[in-house]
Formats: sequence, structure tokens, C-alpha cells
Amino acid sequence: MNICYLVRSFSTQAGTESYVHCMSMALARRGHTVHIVSLTGRGRRHFEGLEDQIFVHHLDFTEEAFRGSWLLDRVIPLSVWRYGQLVSHIMPDLIRRHAIDIIEATDWGMDAWAYLGKRKVPVCVRLHGYPGFKDDFDRGILKQWSKNRLLWSLFRKHLLGADLVTGVSESYIRFARNAWELKDRDIQFIPISINLDIFHPTDTPREDQAILFVGRLEESKGIAVLAHAFPLVLREMPHTKLYLAGQDYQYMDSQQTWSQHLIDVFGKDRIVYLGSLPTQELVHYYRLASICVVPSLYEPGGTAMFEAMACGCPVIVSKVGGLGEAIKDRQTGLLIQPAESKALAGASVELLQQPHLRHHISQHALDTVRCGFDINRIASQTLNAYRQAISTFKTRSN
Repeated sequence: MNICYLVRSFSTQAGTESYVHCMSMALARRGHTVHIVSLTGRGRRHFEGLEDQIFVHHLDFTEEAFRGSWLLDRVIPLSVWRYGQLVSHIMPDLIRRHAIDIIEATDWGMDAWAYLGKRKVPVCVRLHGYPGFKDDFDRGILKQWSKNRLLWSLFRKHLLGADLVTGVSESYIRFARNAWELKDRDIQFIPISINLDIFHPTDTPREDQAILFVGRLEESKGIAVLAHAFPLVLREMPHTKLYLAGQDYQYMDSQQTWSQHLIDVFGKDRIVYLGSLPTQELVHYYRLASICVVPSLYEPGGTAMFEAMACGCPVIVSKVGGLGEAIKDRQTGLLIQPAESKALAGASVELLQQPHLRHHISQHALDTVRCGFDINRIASQTLNAYRQAISTFKTRSN
């Protein structure tokens, strides 16, 4: 099978990009060919000897090329429209040259919306989700203004027009049905997948009193919650060290980033900013840390959580979205209410002080990942969904 992934960005360690990278290699190892079409190209990713089966096509356009008049862009989603038109323009030739059998696009990128009307092969849309959608929905502005309404309509068209829609969690599938009024749209739950050949524990001793945070350093990921929790942790355990891995963002309305602010407050001996790490370096820190915290205000799936679990690092997660769905409290992790700094601090101190509880949780979590989220199992499920979509598409076309 020849499979094409459309992903607007492929240069960072974000969850969507990690999924495409991981799934591409799993499918290539099964003898399939994968083409990845992206605005940002290959980035820092490697394909471990599978370069003759995985091909990255870099669209030679910058984000600035999609923008027009700033006044017009305030009322019309020009970037989304132009990106969709670009994808629609290049796909027919790519499909012809590489005999593509099926295309998978992201939901948040709306990569294939403009191509749907003239598609020659089936299109799958993967519901990876984005916390901003949930926030806009909760605030009642998902389709409040003209630009929002147009984006909402394009998003809905993308999902309704696809031949297959899959989602990373049952929780996010329910949200998507509600937010985009998809009552009768069939959506398959295909979980997040983890490559256990890469993400697995070792016998190397963990650093004592080390907390790891993996994700964008922005409020939706709970960085502010963690910032308020950390001094409470230090009050009980003054030698605790906090490792931050992910893209840095502006701290509030200041000129600083979050990492700079936290280092200024707590010092370099307590805060270590690692930046956006390639996979192998990230694995090292999952194996190094005593615990991994995922205090997101909302999380459709939670790739970092599963990666930590696979590496034997016990997790503390917010009881939201796909996080709360996947974790059994005090069995495979500790669950806390979102935006509760005191709860995060208390759970962190408890785990840091109780190695037996950490061991209990990490063992059960590892079993859970091995049974339900192994990339080999999820790749088989994905291929079955693709084959069914291709079969149905051919039947309808005839």
C-alpha cells in the first residue's frame, strides 16, 4: 500500500508529528511505502534505514506566503484557505507519480479540505485535537465571529467529507461530535501508539527527586499550574529538580519566556530547561526522572504521558480529556483535578517520597501500554481501517 500523510508541520516533537513519524516507520517495516507532505519538511527526524520507503515532500512555501492584507485576514482565514488550495493543487500529480492509495490528514491543519471535492483516492482525517478548540468551545466563541464561523464550517466540511475519520481518544471523539455537530458521522477510535523498541525502561538508576515536564511551555499545557506547585514541592523536598522539555513560550505579558522566568525565580540548580529534544534524548530523560507531570488544562490524547509510562516513569496527570480516560488512579498513575496547583504539589511529594508506590504505578502503567498502545497493534488496526476505506471508496466510485 502507498500511504500519504498530510501534516502542516513536521519539524518539531509535537504529538501529531510524533504520531506520523512513528506510524510511518511501523508501516514501512510492514512493507508499505509512505509519503509525508509538509510545509516544514523533515526537521530533525530520522527513519532508521527506512529512507527507501519513507519520503518527505517539502512544500516550498512559507507561512508568510499564505498571509494577505492583515485587515482581510482578520475576517477571513486566508492562511487556511491558501494552504488548502496549495495541497489541492499538488496532490493530483503526487498521487499519479507515486500511486497513492489513501491520504491521511490532520484535523487541526484542515490539510485536505480543498482536495475533498476532486479526490481520486480516499481521504482519512485523524482527530488529534488541539486544546484551543476546547477552550474556544467552552467560551462560546468557536463560531461566534465571521472568521470563526468560516473556520468552523471548513473544519466541519473536512470531517463530514472524509471517507474515514479516526480519533485519539473516546473523550475527544465525543467533544468533536458536539463541537462540529457530527451526530451521524462514523468516527473510529484508534489510540495513540508507542514504539516500545524505542520507549522502554532500563536498569539505570533514576535521579532522586527529579520531576520531568514534557510539552510546550504554555498555559494550556499547565505550565502555570506547575509554576505555582513547584514552590510547594520545594517546601517539603528542597532538593527537588525540575526538568522542562519542549518549545518555550512567552511568560504572561513580559519579555521573558517561561523557562527564563522559572530559572530567575528558582535558580539553575532547581530548573533545567532542555529545549525541544530529539527522540533519543527525550527517552533518556524519561528514564532519568523520578516522575513525569502532565498538568494540562485539556489534552485530547496525551502522547508524553504514554511515552513516560512506556519508559517506566510514573505519571501525574490532570483528569481531563484523553488523560483521565487512560489512567486508573493510583494504579497506572495519579489523577488530579485540572488547574489545582496544591493537588499537583501534593501528588508530586507523595510519589517522590514513596518509591514503593512509584514502582507499583510504573509496573501497572507499563503493562497497560504494552497491552493497549503498542505501535504494532495500532498499526494493524490502522491498516484495517485504511483497507476498508479504500474498498468502500472503490465501490462507490464504480
